[in-house]
Amino acid sequence: MPRISLVNFAIGFWTLFIAAASGAFIATDLTASYVAEQAINPTWNTVLLSSAHGHTNLFGLLHIAFGLTLPYSRLGPRWQVLQSAGLSCGILAMGPGMFIRSLYPPVADGTDSIGLVLGLLLSAALATLFSHAAALTSRCIARK
Repeated sequence: MPRISLVNFAIGFWTLFIAAASGAFIATDLTASYVAEQAINPTWNTVLLSSAHGHTNLFGLLHIAFGLTLPYSRLGPRWQVLQSAGLSCGILAMGPGMFIRSLYPPVADGTDSIGLVLGLLLSAALATLFSHAAALTSRCIARK
């Protein structure tokens, strides 16, 4: 098994661990909010934290799936390292990035600096997913 695959497995499982542990804090905050207001009111903070929790779990699983499928990619080791970094950008955007974003109110025109940084990080993750899917598809189509 290539070392880069093992690195992706480790990143994925650590991300899942952190996301799962953060779920307890989100549940505690929601419970406290419900008890105080006697109604479930999805606030900006709650929505973003819930989104961060779910998406961080997703990116952890994506890292594991990425590591499992790396041996089938037609791309070389340098590209695979870049792809691993790109996928990690998704974790940063949807984990700590969304947590930081939840601390500030929404902006009317939607062009805040935090949102732009998160968009760039997510673009790197999407580029990784696209390039890996293309490399795997190329391998499927190849006659070798």
